[in-house]
Amino acid sequence: MAAFRKTSGGAFSVFPAHMLQFMFIAMNRTTIFLLLLFFCCHTSIFADDNWPGFRGNGDSHTNARKLPLEWSDTKNIAWKAALPGYGQSSPIIWRNHVYLTAIDGPNKEKLYFFCLDLKTGRQLWLKEFANTFKPVKITYMVSQAAPTPVADDKGVYVFFELGDLFGFEHNGRLRWHRQLAKEYGAFRGAHGLSSSLVSTKEELIVFIAHMGGGYLLAVNKGDGQNKWKTERKAGGCWTTPLVITYQGQQQILVSGSRSVMAYEAETGRELWTVNGLIENDFPSPSVAGDLVVIGSGVKGSNLAIRLGGAGDVTQSHIAWRAEEASSNYNSPLVHRGLVYFVNKVGVAFCLELATGKELWRKRLALSECWASSLAVGDQIYIFGNEGRTVVLRAGRQYEQLALNTLDVERIYGIAAVEGKLLLRSGKELICLRER
Repeated sequence: MAAFRKTSGGAFSVFPAHMLQFMFIAMNRTTIFLLLLFFCCHTSIFADDNWPGFRGNGDSHTNARKLPLEWSDTKNIAWKAALPGYGQSSPIIWRNHVYLTAIDGPNKEKLYFFCLDLKTGRQLWLKEFANTFKPVKITYMVSQAAPTPVADDKGVYVFFELGDLFGFEHNGRLRWHRQLAKEYGAFRGAHGLSSSLVSTKEELIVFIAHMGGGYLLAVNKGDGQNKWKTERKAGGCWTTPLVITYQGQQQILVSGSRSVMAYEAETGRELWTVNGLIENDFPSPSVAGDLVVIGSGVKGSNLAIRLGGAGDVTQSHIAWRAEEASSNYNSPLVHRGLVYFVNKVGVAFCLELATGKELWRKRLALSECWASSLAVGDQIYIFGNEGRTVVLRAGRQYEQLALNTLDVERIYGIAAVEGKLLLRSGKELICLRER
């Protein structure tokens, strides 16, 4: 068989069909290659466009590229945004939206949930709600919009320490609202709540810990109704749960009130517990492989637990205890087989994940760290309260790459996406970008 083609002179000549078929095959292969390249590139970009909750996906890691190594008040600042009220929650990012919370008034009379444009810092909308439960006098020692929201494709979910739990759509439309303190009793304690929301595919996990009692709650994202509620003993703590999948089973890990517990995510049933810890009430757990690393402000309670087991596994599943390392406020960071702790006076420790062996310790040029540290490829970012950030090279030897300072009172939380690092103080959000 043959095909006809028109020559430059207007006549027709025979064009072999196998050549025409070869051209179509070559074109198809090129088209397929370009399409695959397009989707692979855009999938990788979209994957790093989100920082959906506390510590991102719960582990303080990001694959985002082109994050700045150095900055100051005049260097590598993309934008600064003044925020309404005052807040201690971390920013979260979904696509091009940045979501934050805040409170206002001397007695927390107002609750704010608002959205900024990631590119410019411009406020897109703000939702204001009145605190109708009870007045709480603001002091330095009381949480102020401390719980961090969580987002997914369908919406954004917000919790305030006074007990208000909200489900919103991404455009800010309210889907549902509950007041847990009115439903289950007022929260008792001197410092308020600060545990952030985490989620499974269908449910929010809400952790309530206070001196009057406590519970773990699974709430349907669509309508705000309970799936299950598991009671816990009384005791104040401010950690955030971690949702993991181990051996095909989704579990919820909770550290605080002198114990570490694992719950079945489907039912809320307790699976195992480790008891006898001290001051594990602030750092949240971190997981790598079959080990969960727990931070505490007291030596001997910073440890690694082997996942699995049933019941009380205190005697059987503790893999190691750190001799000197402690982590008073920010959560232990696990990265490339190493664990990083920072204590309340700014001493950093690096341990082997497998053995707990201390590799180095170093006093950093910062003090307390309330924001969680961040792992980005070969770099570790450690954020101090006074606006300083130390950047280290990840590894078994201590190497400082940068010391950065901003004129802010305190860094409460961070978020990182492709090309952008966001730092949140009480009244300001700063976007850093390499220029």
